Amino acid sequence: MATYTDILIQNDDIAIDGDNQAVIIEDRAVILQDLVHAIRESGYLVEMIAERGAERRGLLRNKIIDLVEEDTRIVPGTAKFTGSGGEWTLFADTYEFGPIQSPVWIN
Repeated sequence: MATYTDILIQNDDIAIDGDNQAVIIEDRAVILQDLVHAIRESGYLVEMIAERGAERRGLLRNKIIDLVEEDTRIVPGTAKFTGSGGEWTLFADTYEFGPIQSPVWIN
């Protein structure tokens, strides 16, 4: 039995399987989806991509890491956010499911 369940969102829409049913995700995938959506909704990534100053980009990256580590399912001190331009990857460790990794992008 899964601890967390949710509907998979792809391309800002509900993912549908071959039987026209919503695709259900569990545990690790739910945590990743929640974190990616929180990052996108925060607006920090848009600011970081638009920012020219390295110092300001670093501050925004730290805000994103802080946002991720506020999630009680994430082990504090384990979040990393790397990349450039519009291609970023989130890494973190969860308490229950071990390491997670996901691309983060802006549509």
